[in-house]
Amino acid sequence: MKFRWTSVAWSIVYLLLLLSLATPLTVVTTFFLIVPVVVLYATLSFRGLALHLVPVWLIAALIFGPAILLQAVYFLIPAVIMGHLYKKRTSALKVLFIGTGSITALFLLLLLITTIWFDFNLAVMIEEMLNLAMAPLQNMTDTSLAGGAVWTPELSQQLSVFTVRMIPFTIIVCSLVLASLTHAIVRPTLASMGHIVPKLPPLRDWRFPRSLIWYYLVGLILQLFSGSSIPNTFIGTILLNMMPLLQFLFLIQSASLFFFLAYHKKWNPAIPVLLVIAALFLAPLRIAGMLDIAFPLREKLTRPK
Repeated sequence: MKFRWTSVAWSIVYLLLLLSLATPLTVVTTFFLIVPVVVLYATLSFRGLALHLVPVWLIAALIFGPAILLQAVYFLIPAVIMGHLYKKRTSALKVLFIGTGSITALFLLLLLITTIWFDFNLAVMIEEMLNLAMAPLQNMTDTSLAGGAVWTPELSQQLSVFTVRMIPFTIIVCSLVLASLTHAIVRPTLASMGHIVPKLPPLRDWRFPRSLIWYYLVGLILQLFSGSSIPNTFIGTILLNMMPLLQFLFLIQSASLFFFLAYHKKWNPAIPVLLVIAALFLAPLRIAGMLDIAFPLREKLTRPK
């Protein structure tokens, strides 16, 4: 009985999250939308899952129309994938990797479909939003407050083009955040319900592959020695997304190194946290992550004297 009511409770949570998609709260609730479905899939049979989801979809469709079902189905796919992996007791890192990949693929597929079938132009939409948001600045051109900074339509166009070119990086990061939040909630939830779900290894034990250093060096060389035309090419777009993504991974590796040292050197727990915060603003601290990947830095730092 307890298990059944727990499933009903998660169905209610799922309904509330679906209904929130029609409100301004969607900016936040979207990141939690797949959580209830993952829990339900991992704990119920296929028939039980359908008995919980179909009524939720019907209620949501009656309130906001059938269009909301498209969003429900869209987020259902990665939820089922992650739920299936939890059922198989797949390692946490693999769940995160596959979950992030599936969400990213769906984002790109949705963008492709809306562009081809509905003649959706993301660059134009972003430019219009920027012009609307910055209209007050354009009206300040002749005032003393404007100074030397003037927002022009050309600047809006340049920023919109740059934003569109950064879509792959943005999608990957958002997908990673969504998958990570889902795992952070689902794993302890399933564990409390008696299901065995592998944990992520401690952050201090994370080690990224050394090949990331070579990718970064290749990207750095291309940026340094390429001509002025490459930023507007396909390779330029790849570099524009690859370099910040690699730097983000180096930041995570730096955090892993800081917590590793704090654990083995018995530092105050606040020290690695402060170092990670500092690394967000100080590039030299992120270099520690690169060195940790490239060299056996941990062994040298923890070697007995």
